[in-house]
Amino acid sequence: MASPDPTEIASLEPAAVYASLEQADEREFAALIDDPASHEAVVDALARHMAGTFRSDRAGDLDAVIHVKLWDKPGGGYDHLELVIGGGTCVLADEPTRDPDLTLKVRPIDLRGILTGATGPRRLAMRGKLRVLGDLKLGMRLPELFAFDA
Repeated sequence: MASPDPTEIASLEPAAVYASLEQADEREFAALIDDPASHEAVVDALARHMAGTFRSDRAGDLDAVIHVKLWDKPGGGYDHLELVIGGGTCVLADEPTRDPDLTLKVRPIDLRGILTGATGPRRLAMRGKLRVLGDLKLGMRLPELFAFDA
């Protein structure tokens, strides 16, 4: 596969970006996430895909706020995402504003691995590549609540 062009990626819809990310090898993915021209589009695609794999039929009456902090943002720091679960839905917030019940700290390449089903959150946590803070019981339910390989 030819390496996706960062400028092209930035102009695509999130679903199309995610489809490109699924096909990219680790080197290509790293180039896209590290390039300021495509970074925001890649993070948005990962976040929207995660929210879109929510299994409302398995959530019951769950009300929760999950923060995802993606390490290694170009220029330093991290990207901060907020997923709000309630009323059988999972909504990606524009800006994190609520106190989280659960915070996940992970590198973008590892989040992609979780979402594609290439690796599991428990495996990453045991290897120190995923930090889970807050409601660990909720953290253990993530594979039940999200169709990560969808």
